[in-house]
Amino acid sequence: MNSPLRTVSLLLLLTVSAHAAAPAEGKKAGKGGKGGPPAGSVDMVAAAKPSEKNITFKLTSPAVKDGEKLPVEFTGDGASASPPLAWTGIPKGTQSLVLIMHHLDPEGKTKIYWLMHDIDPQTTSVAKNATDFGKMGISTVHNRVEYAPPHSKGPGEKKYVLTLFALSAKPDLKNAAPPITAEVLLAAIKGKILGAADLSVIYTRTAGASDEEEKRPARKGDRPNEAAETPPARPAK
Repeated sequence: MNSPLRTVSLLLLLTVSAHAAAPAEGKKAGKGGKGGPPAGSVDMVAAAKPSEKNITFKLTSPAVKDGEKLPVEFTGDGASASPPLAWTGIPKGTQSLVLIMHHLDPEGKTKIYWLMHDIDPQTTSVAKNATDFGKMGISTVHNRVEYAPPHSKGPGEKKYVLTLFALSAKPDLKNAAPPITAEVLLAAIKGKILGAADLSVIYTRTAGASDEEEKRPARKGDRPNEAAETPPARPAK
């Protein structure tokens, strides 16, 4: 066998070996660093965002900067308050806004901590613990119609992402049964998203923190169950 042919044969052998060693596309290949989700996990909130980022649309908070630690006050280890927010540069033609706070857990599940829809596009900020700036959907963390403060099991850095979606029209939810879920809402806003702005925060629980889920009563001013989303019956005429 001459040298060029030997070289080609060797390259083919290396290519086949590398392909065989790689995991199949979409397969969960184990946890990433720091307890990250398995490879191939689908973040349903991130998947809904437009492929092109609107660099002028910004979501911020006076309480925490993007990529920094969420103060304890806004977690289950503190007052469980929802954080104050502000936004600028909403796209032209925005008719409604949607806010979602989520976390992709180590099992690859998208957990919803805060879900607000039908937000007036004229709104540019919300105060700490605000609940009156739109309609609230359900949190999948504890299945309540309220803000679920981060209260993950055990110590370790976790990332939470708040996403504000600007919509060209209000989502059609008239046939959706309350309380509204993230799956239903994301399906309803498909094709209406003009832009999305993120604010990412991290939270690390201290070593020795309880691994037990916090058994909290509904916060004052929040709506604890789907009955709160159902309008009262009108008296018969």
